[in-house]
Amino acid sequence: MSLETVNRNKRLEGVCNRMAATYGTIGPKYFSYFGEKLVEYAKVNEGATLLDVACGKGASLFPAIHSVGEKGQVIGIDFSQEMVKETQSLICEQDLCNANLIQMDAEKLDFLDNSFDNVLCGLSTAFFSNSLGAVDEMYRVLKDGGKIGLSTWKKREKKGVLDKVYAKCFPQGNHKNLSNIHGRPDFGSVDGIEKILKNAGFKNIEIFVEEKTFYYKDEEEWWQEQWTNAARGLFEHVERKGPDALNKFKDEAFNAIMEYKDEHGIRLDVKVLFSFGHK
Repeated sequence: MSLETVNRNKRLEGVCNRMAATYGTIGPKYFSYFGEKLVEYAKVNEGATLLDVACGKGASLFPAIHSVGEKGQVIGIDFSQEMVKETQSLICEQDLCNANLIQMDAEKLDFLDNSFDNVLCGLSTAFFSNSLGAVDEMYRVLKDGGKIGLSTWKKREKKGVLDKVYAKCFPQGNHKNLSNIHGRPDFGSVDGIEKILKNAGFKNIEIFVEEKTFYYKDEEEWWQEQWTNAARGLFEHVERKGPDALNKFKDEAFNAIMEYKDEHGIRLDVKVLFSFGHK
């Protein structure tokens, strides 16, 4: 692993640690919605052993815990120590005995070969330094006949709001747009992810596309929610440019999101790919 990759991991881990307490608590619950859908489409059996990779605050983890039942076992991993602490406290609050949380890197799973009936990874492959290596690791720890389930953001046809606003505010900046952060391999198209899963050795591949619209009640809720997800890293980057940089960026962002405002609030239109394959 290169020094650049290590530094990137440390930066991203820091962002995840700082957003852990509020992650998923503000605005529309799109992570929870798609987490439940991932488990539903995966058809997880009662009594299964399941690994949830990059589990975050448990969007897929908690539905999986209920699906496997008391006779099953769920392990969630995340490379953010604070995210693991926050999610472990939620497990303890609910007195769940069939789940365990471990801080671990998705690209180096510390499990034996053929350990799990199911491996899930919800909306996270985009942030892995070596996403193809992570998929290979998921294949390795699955039992023969076991099933992988991934959810990924469908590739956007145009730049997102934050990318466009950054380019307008800092035209000479060298910040890579958010789509570049979302990994080099093509997890954002049906053809791309089918190729990735086939190359990893998976069979009987199925891919579903779901479109869904969510709403923020107003601009301020939209802004506050960005601080609780990976966009926080961009905001912190902007803050370091000077005392007025973030205020300027916020004003431009509020102007930009007017394009998505209607009588219900600030519209968030998303498309998610749900992809499955057997070992």
